[in-house]
Amino acid sequence: MQIQNTTDFSLKYTLESGQSFRWNRIDNAYYGVVEGRILKITQEGTTLCVESSTDEDEIRFVSYLRHYLDIGRDVPKILAEVNNDAYMHRAIEKLWGMRILNQELWETLASFILSQNNNVSRIRGIIRRLSERFGEHLTLAGYVDYSFPSPDALATATNEELLACGTGYRATYLRDTAQAVVSGKLPLTAMKQMPYSEAKQELMRQNGIGEKVADCICLFSLGHLAALPIDVWIKRIFETLYLRRRATHREIREFAHSYFGDSVGYAQQYLFHYVHECSNWADAEHLSLIETRVPIAVGNSKSTTK
Repeated sequence: MQIQNTTDFSLKYTLESGQSFRWNRIDNAYYGVVEGRILKITQEGTTLCVESSTDEDEIRFVSYLRHYLDIGRDVPKILAEVNNDAYMHRAIEKLWGMRILNQELWETLASFILSQNNNVSRIRGIIRRLSERFGEHLTLAGYVDYSFPSPDALATATNEELLACGTGYRATYLRDTAQAVVSGKLPLTAMKQMPYSEAKQELMRQNGIGEKVADCICLFSLGHLAALPIDVWIKRIFETLYLRRRATHREIREFAHSYFGDSVGYAQQYLFHYVHECSNWADAEHLSLIETRVPIAVGNSKSTTK
């Protein structure tokens, strides 16, 4: 199956930017588990070639994938809106084509609960073990993986079973959240229709979901581009590049929203991934870029991406 004319899109940067923990690169292909199926995706210019472990209705499936990969959104317009200085401009140029995924809500919620005080490698390992223990076995042309456990499966899991998967203190949060979803106390279906502030507050009522995790869920699943997840890296980025001093999360949030506007979620994603790609991101030359405005917004000039 092919998705053609995917201009201004980079599969590499989108799937390798820390938004999802289920994708693996093998040679030039990406294998991942998305809503109970294994997908294999490759990109050749502006064409995506996709294989699925399940039979798919092509029209519906292509529409679904375009939404999941955020291909239908006018991201060049969004990037033009946040392209406020030469530093941001450089990040956009380097990572052109990176999109923010629209991921399934339950898995995103559970995954970012597990991400607390954790690193990507460990998070991926925990999710893999949980999926092996509580999910369904999946295969695609010899590639083996497992679906993410349902809320029902984790709601009835014992503490010992969850701890055996490496969840640590997050086991209680994970099981309690699964039980809240099953009971309807945490209304995921209704949450999809809520505005950003309401959805965030609904999430934060749940024990184990703080502001950063709630913003991750709002940005990477619910499509709220005004969400700004502040972890140690985003805090360091804004303090070092823009504020030039130690700052509270509230101060960072207020500055970022006033500077980048309602699409701050895209701005932070480009900044976050840029500093992980560029070891000298905070040297004198880079810092000087902040003072340089960009008179002409980034254009639509890179339709063929990596």
